[in-house]
Amino acid sequence: MILPALVRPPLRGGFCLLALVATLSTVDAMGQAPEAATPVAAPAPTTAAAAPPKVGPPDAAGPASAASSASPSPPRCRPEIVPLVLQSAKVRWAISPCLGGMQAATLLDPQFQIPGRTAPPGAPDWAKGRFTGPSLDLIDTWDARWDPFREVLVRAQVAGSVTDARTGVQVAEGVKALADREPVWAVAQATADKIVLVWPDPARLRSPIYLAKTWTMAGPDQPYSLHLEVTAINLAAGSAEVVVAHDVTTWQRPDTQSGGIAALFGAPPDLKGTAFQLGDGARHLDSHGLPDAELADRAAVGLPGWIGTESRYFLLASAPVRGFAPNNDVRMQAAPSGVLVSRLTLAPATLQAGAGRCVPDWLAAVAVPSCGRDIGTHAHTWSYAIYTGPKDHDRLAAFGHELVQALDFGWFGAIALPMLFVLQFGHQWTGSWPVAILLLTLLVKVLLWPITAKSMKSMKQMARLKPELDKLRADHEARAKKLGKPADPQELNRATFELYRQHGVNPVGGCLPLLLQMPIYIALYRSINASVSLFNQPLFGWIGDMTQKDPYYVLPLVLGAVMFVQQKITPQAGGDPAQQKMMLYFMPVLFTVMMLGLPSGLTLYILINTLLSVAQTWAIQRSDAAPPAAPANA
Repeated sequence: MILPALVRPPLRGGFCLLALVATLSTVDAMGQAPEAATPVAAPAPTTAAAAPPKVGPPDAAGPASAASSASPSPPRCRPEIVPLVLQSAKVRWAISPCLGGMQAATLLDPQFQIPGRTAPPGAPDWAKGRFTGPSLDLIDTWDARWDPFREVLVRAQVAGSVTDARTGVQVAEGVKALADREPVWAVAQATADKIVLVWPDPARLRSPIYLAKTWTMAGPDQPYSLHLEVTAINLAAGSAEVVVAHDVTTWQRPDTQSGGIAALFGAPPDLKGTAFQLGDGARHLDSHGLPDAELADRAAVGLPGWIGTESRYFLLASAPVRGFAPNNDVRMQAAPSGVLVSRLTLAPATLQAGAGRCVPDWLAAVAVPSCGRDIGTHAHTWSYAIYTGPKDHDRLAAFGHELVQALDFGWFGAIALPMLFVLQFGHQWTGSWPVAILLLTLLVKVLLWPITAKSMKSMKQMARLKPELDKLRADHEARAKKLGKPADPQELNRATFELYRQHGVNPVGGCLPLLLQMPIYIALYRSINASVSLFNQPLFGWIGDMTQKDPYYVLPLVLGAVMFVQQKITPQAGGDPAQQKMMLYFMPVLFTVMMLGLPSGLTLYILINTLLSVAQTWAIQRSDAAPPAAPANA
């Protein structure tokens, strides 16, 4: 919702109002492609059972029973299987052996501690605790099949079946058939800074293809990041071709509204979305637009800088680093259940025959010899950099991989980004976000002073012609009445413009500067409304979070009163008295109602800006009303 951000010198007459309404109808769609996707299957609850298996040698207890020789039953998932934990100074990650994804990414910074949260509808009882605690978890899914950073085995063309490690009995005709029903990855290593998961569990199953995921800490200078390596290894007697997909997911309540007309009376909703960066720019589709997007707008072929899912303030992203071919499939998808997916389907990897060759360390316990660090051509590794954190410009820039493009300011990024820098600098200098907003508003007001002054002077010139305009209108109506026909508005308009021309007045001179300033104020709105630096930060007194509305509506009511004063002292350029009266009373009331639900930080900016506009209008009128200085005596 943009309209309150445009409250600068007030709307003056029908022309400006119509122009502003036209801007409102398009501005929220700027920079966004039309947004559909091939539906992703809706998630169903997962079941749970045993603890995660450990990679190790097969059980040496002798022949298995008839029941166990048919097919070893894979352990099932949640809630019994406990995730493995990695932790930096800023994030605690829970890596799940259930399908090998990330179960939780909990932010530890005090800024992101939010008491009083509630679990989303539909969350099972065992999962509700992660949503209601004060620490903010960036992962909203609870079904393991929709954990972000999960690998999906799309295709595995290789000779050989999967067999029981103890009995040699076939348990699946192929690796892909096993992938559809074997959810759990084995834990090969789990330390404070490294986790290795293997699928399928080599201690239970002999497979021609194995997959491994190695999660490692990125280091203290990247507290929101992890390194991820995904390795496919072929142990069959012939070559193999493997296709793996990498998913980054999130979840949005399906009934979340996109805003529409209702958003004019409150802050825009914080919609979840998907995104990826490819070529010169990033594509962003939110949960409302994604289901209806054309394939060309939600998919591409190439190697992306990153793929991810996002909200207004936070981001989950994977950036390909090494081992990738250029021709990959990138697409964003949505399910009716509310699951949103950014998927990178990798180009097929050809693995040479691996029978009798060395194996990675995580297989050395059940096969020899070990490869050490050089596995060879019968394996392939893809490396990712993972980011799970706030959309902070400095953090995103330090991460690299063009991740800074996750900050989506639409068409106004060239203006919004410098404003965001000024806002952050003001806070670093003063230690106060309200003062930083005040300084930013003052800077913008100073920069726009010449345009605003020209607009005000043009309006005053038109106001001085009001008596002549009234006389012109009366004469026009009198002539029409004398001729017994209705007044011709086009004739009156022509006469009015001729009067303006004779006095050297531009009829759009008061409105055009306002239209020229719209991109600046829209960009300012975007920079304040999307700044994670303001998230959960107090304003003053009763306002504990500047990204939330004023709980007692004090700022919007004060703003409405100031806008009334602004309308009252603004020069009126003639026109219908009834229309002028409506503008005097209706516009302040309308804008007050519209700003009741705006973030309080943004409302503070608008209030400061409006106060400065009142002072500016008063100063210009006072300077114009001052009598000319008397000539000095000779």
